[in-house]
Amino acid sequence: MPKINILSREISELIAAGEVVERPASVIKELVENCVDAGAKQVTVEIMGGGVSFMRVTDDGCGIAFGEVPKAFLRHATSKTASREDLENIVTMGFRGEALASVAAVSKIEVLTKRAEDKTGTLYKIHGGEEAAYHETGCPDGTTIIIRELFYNTPARLKFLKKDISEANAIQAIVDKLILAHPHIAFRFLRDNKPMRITAGDGELYSALYSVFGKQFAASLVSVDFAQHGIKISGFISSPLFCRGNRTMQYFFLNSRPIKSLQIMAAMEEAYKNSAPVGKYPACALKIEINPHEVDVNVHPAKTEVRFANDSAVFDTVYFSVKNALLNAQNVKEIEIPQVKHEYIPPPPTEKPVFQQTLVPVFEASKAEFIVTGRNTPIAPTVNTPLPKPAAPRDNHVASHSAELPLSPVSRLRIIGELWKTYIICEENENLILIDKHAAHERIRFNALKSELTASSQLLAESIFVIFEMRSYDALRQGRDVLLDAGIDIIPLGDYKIEIIALPEVLIGSDIEAILTEAAGIFAESGGSEIGTESIFNEILHSIACKSAIKANDKSIITDLEQLANVVITDKSLRFCPHGRPIVTQISKREIEKNFGRM
Repeated sequence: MPKINILSREISELIAAGEVVERPASVIKELVENCVDAGAKQVTVEIMGGGVSFMRVTDDGCGIAFGEVPKAFLRHATSKTASREDLENIVTMGFRGEALASVAAVSKIEVLTKRAEDKTGTLYKIHGGEEAAYHETGCPDGTTIIIRELFYNTPARLKFLKKDISEANAIQAIVDKLILAHPHIAFRFLRDNKPMRITAGDGELYSALYSVFGKQFAASLVSVDFAQHGIKISGFISSPLFCRGNRTMQYFFLNSRPIKSLQIMAAMEEAYKNSAPVGKYPACALKIEINPHEVDVNVHPAKTEVRFANDSAVFDTVYFSVKNALLNAQNVKEIEIPQVKHEYIPPPPTEKPVFQQTLVPVFEASKAEFIVTGRNTPIAPTVNTPLPKPAAPRDNHVASHSAELPLSPVSRLRIIGELWKTYIICEENENLILIDKHAAHERIRFNALKSELTASSQLLAESIFVIFEMRSYDALRQGRDVLLDAGIDIIPLGDYKIEIIALPEVLIGSDIEAILTEAAGIFAESGGSEIGTESIFNEILHSIACKSAIKANDKSIITDLEQLANVVITDKSLRFCPHGRPIVTQISKREIEKNFGRM
């Protein structure tokens, strides 16, 4: 057995720092939460680049006494908890005494701090956990902390950071959460010397929402105010008409602490059932006030995960608060604001448009293209093109019998029906064949998009305007050239609004907001490191094909299923969807009879 060693202070400090400081945004979160606990009324956050080289947080809080400053950077040094009982009644943002010590272990810190009752302040410098300067100086009341060269002594951590714009976006997202959590504080956020957020600090959550998300989003909100079981829910939720394509604009605060909670999220979305469009998610900023004895925030170092003593009481209270707000809003005249258009309105068709969701096949020998149409959306034009060979599947763990199927005349294929509104059941000679209708249609769409996308792009008669949250907006702005290669021409406007001025023909009538939301996620995940590459372009096409393809659980008529199945069986290239999942599999008559004991 290897010898057991006691870790050195330097190594243990670095390991502990890794639990708290994951990226620059983690540092900003910890420092601003200290400003809140210090009673600050004004907080200024400044960053350069992605925050790695420079971050500064300034507050007008209580400050730190000269003799206490070095102690503040020792691990487990805190003014917020002193006894076991304090852990059962946590009302401050921080309480472990780990934040400053963790940040100091992996950066170069300079602190200027002064209490109102002191004549002079303190200058303290600490580099990599080692004191570099400590003396009295003149400075204003409050505390300023400057962070330079984050992870300078842990280069391995630097490798895992994303591009500056992604790290800066993460910081801005943290600042937005803190603004919403503490509307009584006047925040200023400067990004590369440019003011990005300036709030009034008037204590009104609506004012904070207006500052963060703009006039149009704020005008769509519905007020929530409800209490039961000793739990109070307040804040704002979006009107069902303004639900979004993802959950990025859902904010929950427990006793003014930003948290993540699948339970609260599920309760809110359950209240929206039969009100919100299918596949859309509400936006919200909900504050939950509960007795600190009834909640455990000491679950995770980041303090974003919590545990409730009575889960069902919390679920019910959130559910009824949101449900009641939605019902009350139906009896109130909604605020009139400019309508955001989400769909293309084509010129009057020469033929009567089809409004039932269906697969519309266009055949020419072995070439085929399907169009999915939704309610109130005319059929989009299509181009007959040969289907290219599919990309190699990403998942190598696919059953071998799904890769190769015999090519038979179409007349030998009999459509039995549909299983769970997802799989087409077919009989072909002595085989039972199952076809995933979404995966099949997605591959057909992807092949057509890849071969014809840019060539068929056209200007829209009327632009489409969509409002995104900040991170998605920035990601789309950075990836504009890639979208243009895909035939989607966008113009980033102010207030996080995107104008779509051109689309490929095959996308006209599709849910373009959902497609762009998915594309934004792809850009953000890449961190800008691969924008413009073939892999990112393919990801965008995958997303477009997936969003515009017929879905599992969609109602389909038997003739459409029959036509789709025939295309799949006769075209050997259609065996895997763009994500590498199998499209078709078969079970032989022998296998079935063996299972029934007939062999």
